[in-house]
Amino acid sequence: MTGIGEQLRAARAARGCSLEEAERQTRIRARLLAALEAEDFSAFASATQARGFLRNYAEFLGLEAEAVLAGLSAGAAKARPTARPAAARPAAAPPSAVVGGGWRRFFTWDLFIGVTVTALFTLLLVWGGWQLWQALGAAPAPTVTPAGVSAAGTPAAGTAAPSGPTPTATPPEATPTEPLPTPRPNYVGVNVLVRAEQRVWLRAVVDGAETFAGQLTPGEAREFVGNTAVELWTGNGLGTRVVFNGQDQGVLGGLGEVVIRIWTLAGVVTPTPTATATP
Repeated sequence: MTGIGEQLRAARAARGCSLEEAERQTRIRARLLAALEAEDFSAFASATQARGFLRNYAEFLGLEAEAVLAGLSAGAAKARPTARPAAARPAAAPPSAVVGGGWRRFFTWDLFIGVTVTALFTLLLVWGGWQLWQALGAAPAPTVTPAGVSAAGTPAAGTAAPSGPTPTATPPEATPTEPLPTPRPNYVGVNVLVRAEQRVWLRAVVDGAETFAGQLTPGEAREFVGNTAVELWTGNGLGTRVVFNGQDQGVLGGLGEVVIRIWTLAGVVTPTPTATATP
């Protein structure tokens, strides 16, 4: 019986096909096809691989695959290579090299860059949330201005002043955040000390002349001394505490309530609102 390699070469030559063309058709490397034609089965990893490649190559060339495989055992036994000496085997890598290779396989540059970008993005989110929380905590409370009253505390133009007192809910007693300044022991004239318990707008008129108009922050205090009268306007009664000649008068009203008070040598006076003619 003709040898396997000779049968394969003859069949390929009859088809007019080169090893490179057979490689493209069978997807088997040309060097392995040449090894089959040379009956060099040592080029394959195992006998099973050699049989599989031989079957595919024989079917491609139009040969009877089973008949070709029948002669493989004798040919493989005749061309089986001798065992390699033990000294020729590569030495096993030390454990440190294996571990190092494993770390390099998992920790690539792409992974390092991804972890770094994620960490930076997380830090940016935490910093932004902290800044937002600080901004919300430091935002001033809005001042409520009643309808018909301007921001300065005076009745708006074209709006008649109320003819009588407006019933309001009993304001809760405000607790000062810090102790009040110690008043002077002797008083001459009208001495009014104003302490802001909350953010308030305040206007002070001493002896008919305006001496102050503006915002007071919580804890801020101002003292006004007049010969005959001290008039106070506040846009937040609950946030305004008054000490008159050493006597604590408490807060002047409710939250966001516009209050006008006059202190004279005789004591406190609540002015009676008068109707303003409509232009």
